[in-house]
Amino acid sequence: MKRQYVDGTCFKVIKSNLSNNYLVLVHGLGLNLDVWTWQIPLLKSYNIILYDLKGHGESDPTNLKPSLQDFANQLNDLLEHLNLNEVTLIGFSLGAMIARKFSIIFPKKVKSLVLLNSPNKSSEKEKIEVESRANLVKNKGADATVDAALHRWFSDDFRKNNTQIMELTRHWIRSNDKNVYSEIYPLLYFGSIELSGNPCSTRALILTCDEDFANGPGVAHKISNDLPNSKVVILKKLRHMALVEDPKSVNDKILSFLDS
Repeated sequence: MKRQYVDGTCFKVIKSNLSNNYLVLVHGLGLNLDVWTWQIPLLKSYNIILYDLKGHGESDPTNLKPSLQDFANQLNDLLEHLNLNEVTLIGFSLGAMIARKFSIIFPKKVKSLVLLNSPNKSSEKEKIEVESRANLVKNKGADATVDAALHRWFSDDFRKNNTQIMELTRHWIRSNDKNVYSEIYPLLYFGSIELSGNPCSTRALILTCDEDFANGPGVAHKISNDLPNSKVVILKKLRHMALVEDPKSVNDKILSFLDS
């Protein structure tokens, strides 16, 4: 399906004749809707909505100092345009934070919630780290963070054996406007603080990986404290971008959760 546009948001709708269920996939920081390319064939029994967050891909830039509320409102505007009253949200990284915020604000619109490799940063050290990266992006551009990001996101063997995917990911990150990207980056910390202590009763799957350095098992279990109707699943020997590195393992867990 080709891209469509409404109110500054770029999106795609992939319809299945087999289902009335809609999955909305929310990508992570510095990426775009194409990061779900490897997931789509494995979710063919569902209708799928993909979109670019504001300030990413082909969507309009976001306001400076954006909040999770701003991104949740963007998603709500898109669902209203599509006349959808209830969906399942699958969010990755920053997208998981946005999906969680949306489910707090609009609980009746979320059937189920899937959080992939979600951040949950609360320490002073994590705040300094996030703000340092944001300043690096602002001063030197997104390219200055690429090599470190690829190391955090993909296992060593996968990086060595999948040079085309590495170059594609580099291209996605480099395509970000440094001023917009640097303003969104701090949400990894401040968004976590905003979400902490705000319970959400939506049925949820919290999935992460044992080698996701910043968003691993401990983080997933901490998030689950605010989601009493949640299940935590840990994938082995994978890092942050498991949805690209091993989409089948990720989707098997998602589909098992959705079908249960």
